Amino acid sequence: MNTFTMAPCLGALLLLAATGAQAGSSWSFTTTGTQTNAGNFGNTRSYDANSGGGNVTISAWSNTKNSTTSTSAYIESAYLGIYTGGLGVTNRDGATSAGDTYEGTITNSTAPGHTMDNELRYDSMLFDFGSSAKLNSVTVGWWYTDSDLTVLAYTGTGTPTFTSANQSYSSLLSSGWSVVKANAGTTGTANYSNVGQGAAQSTNSSTYAPVAVNDLNISARYWLVGALNTLVQALPSGATVNAGNDYVKIAAVSATYATPEPSGAVLVGGALAGMYMLRRRQNG
Repeated sequence: MNTFTMAPCLGALLLLAATGAQAGSSWSFTTTGTQTNAGNFGNTRSYDANSGGGNVTISAWSNTKNSTTSTSAYIESAYLGIYTGGLGVTNRDGATSAGDTYEGTITNSTAPGHTMDNELRYDSMLFDFGSSAKLNSVTVGWWYTDSDLTVLAYTGTGTPTFTSANQSYSSLLSSGWSVVKANAGTTGTANYSNVGQGAAQSTNSSTYAPVAVNDLNISARYWLVGALNTLVQALPSGATVNAGNDYVKIAAVSATYATPEPSGAVLVGGALAGMYMLRRRQNG
């Protein structure tokens, strides 16, 4: 009579049941995507992955609410446009008194006003991946002067509060948002320097290159990517960035979803039934 030990097989199955498969996806932003509220501030653009799977919905935000001059104004919706070089942001503030004369209306296409920038106001893009995902890389396309970014993951509950309540950038880290980059292996930081890898103001997409972000391997459904934002977090002691404001367009991102597997009970139950039948045949 042939016999075999069931315990090692069962242990391997339990390990498999506890481990979700990982699926990498990437999105490029060279088309208009599926747009809602087209032609208005507060529009969104949705894109299916060009490799892997999944869908991402993107919206634009800037600190323009309740003040025409203060950088500590509340965050409100902006316009998310598609241009040569990727996605850009036009905020609501075109007031001469604020000096942000390149913006104010979505039809204003004067460069660099339609980039995601930090000239007087801080522009950001909110990425909604539909379910929890690890943001792996960001690709900056066209950029001007400098290309530093601030990257945050929403690890709070529900949806990000600034979409429905008065909130400033300075309160994000106490409202469910988390930094995703390690600073010298100790304290976290939100700031990434020189993300634009191609030549400044280049429209040659072949020169664009992804830059790894999220070295803390945080997973979140919502991600906020913006021009370097010192209201969110001051630069770490000793950190240096290039002089001047940051003006960038986002050409692509990549992320990894955790793919659900069948439950452990289902896997183990099926495996036990199979081993029982095999043992009966061997004992027959």
